[in-house]
Amino acid sequence: MELSDAALKEIVDTRRENSALSTAPALAEGLLFVHLLWCAWVLLGWMVTRGRPLLRTLHIASLIYAIIIESVPWPPCPLTVAETWLEVRAGIEPARGPFLVRVLEAIVYPSLPAWVVVGGAVLVCAGILTVYAGRYVHRGASGRW
Repeated sequence: MELSDAALKEIVDTRRENSALSTAPALAEGLLFVHLLWCAWVLLGWMVTRGRPLLRTLHIASLIYAIIIESVPWPPCPLTVAETWLEVRAGIEPARGPFLVRVLEAIVYPSLPAWVVVGGAVLVCAGILTVYAGRYVHRGASGRW
């Protein structure tokens, strides 16, 4: 019994779709881990930037980006958008709201309003930028900060 070209194409398409669905949960979890790494970089990157101009520049840009992404309703964080898309592809109920709010509410501040969590995150980022400003003002004769 031979299969028609249309039947073969349907079988191949079904296998591709099933393969994509089976990898989506793993990709969603991997992206969630990348998101956690991003948050750790924004929060702790200042500790590894002294005397490293490229890392310092990247971290300052990351802080400014984090403040903007958390402060304005648009554009949404691209990592959150990608996570939601992958969760939908995986058949998982997508999480609602910004990543930072979801994680901090679930782990640390379960009863605080979202604006308090976001405001706190923005203040922390601004505080880290203040550390950089202090380093710049008090840089040595070599100009390294």
